Amino acid sequence: MKPVKTEFTNSTLKAPIGSENVVDLPITKLEYTDGSSAVESCWQLSKKELEKVKETGKIYFVCMGKTHPPILLDIKSQLES
Repeated sequence: MKPVKTEFTNSTLKAPIGSENVVDLPITKLEYTDGSSAVESCWQLSKKELEKVKETGKIYFVCMGKTHPPILLDIKSQLES
């Protein structure tokens, strides 16, 4: 998978200088009506990856560290109706 810009992208998280296998991450900074904030990124699957997802129905999420905040994986942007 690779991160991609969308029509809503409004910022980029930069990869650390000199890091291997890490790329810049286009993001959309979100603010909800209750004042809470979130960050959204969009990932494009290759044809091979898409076939694997169709076969298994699974996608794995890895976050460095011992835990992470709640996340939402979805098939559309939070800004889409």
